[in-house]
Amino acid sequence: MMHPRQREWLLFDDRGHTWAAHSPELRRQLHCHRYDPDFTSGLVRNLGFVAGRASGSNAAVRLHLDVVSDVALAATFYWLSDANPARVLIDFVGAPRPAEVCSSAGAAIARLVDLTRGRDFGRHVSEKACAVDQLPAKSPLRGLVELWAGTGGRFDRQAFFDYAARRLLKRYLVVRQSAAKGLVIDAIGEGLHVPDRTWFKSAVGRPIEEQPDTSYWRWVARIQRAALHSNSPVVSDIDASIYWPSLGRVRRRYRRLLLPCTTSDGTRLLFSANSSERRVALRGQVA
Repeated sequence: MMHPRQREWLLFDDRGHTWAAHSPELRRQLHCHRYDPDFTSGLVRNLGFVAGRASGSNAAVRLHLDVVSDVALAATFYWLSDANPARVLIDFVGAPRPAEVCSSAGAAIARLVDLTRGRDFGRHVSEKACAVDQLPAKSPLRGLVELWAGTGGRFDRQAFFDYAARRLLKRYLVVRQSAAKGLVIDAIGEGLHVPDRTWFKSAVGRPIEEQPDTSYWRWVARIQRAALHSNSPVVSDIDASIYWPSLGRVRRRYRRLLLPCTTSDGTRLLFSANSSERRVALRGQVA
């Protein structure tokens, strides 16, 4: 019986780039010109790359849990979402561990998130909870809480966006709760201090946990789910070193407000707003 031709492995590197496993340019950049039949596994084992291969409605992912790059994982998540395979085999390089089979791209992404959760995350992000009622009277975040309370927690898109433009320099993020994809980025304010401007378009419509620097965005998603569950405003001071493929780690310090909202059709949203009105310094806890 003839088997369908298998596609070649793709490699997702620690800068978020995707390569064909046979790419001469990749070998040139890595100074690996000689033929090596184990080239793909070597990059996965030693450099934290992720290898992926699709064949028909199936896909396979190969990674080393102890060294895998968060950026390579994010690129893998994009690829899995776009390929949308019916089954995904997760194969492990390194310590002996049985392969796992997931029934969808979403299930595979969730499993990979779970397997890599919490790796040295505390070195890069620190958070300090703040009391909502202790926000200064003239704080733009306090005004936003009052706007939210005045609507009874209903999401008035125009009112929220207008307020964010006037008082918060358009530093906001809207996240929608989706039954199929979990927490999905619905809108991004152009005032957010993000060094990679292409992200503003590429991130919209994609799940929170599939963004670059997966450890950071997994943490963000966890806090957002808790805020939606509590149905109450949440204020925190954040000091984070966030990884962006184009620049490496970039430090951001800000005060963040999360407002759980409901639209007229019952959709659950979270309006996240940032303010730099108070200089946040939790540096002793951040690498």
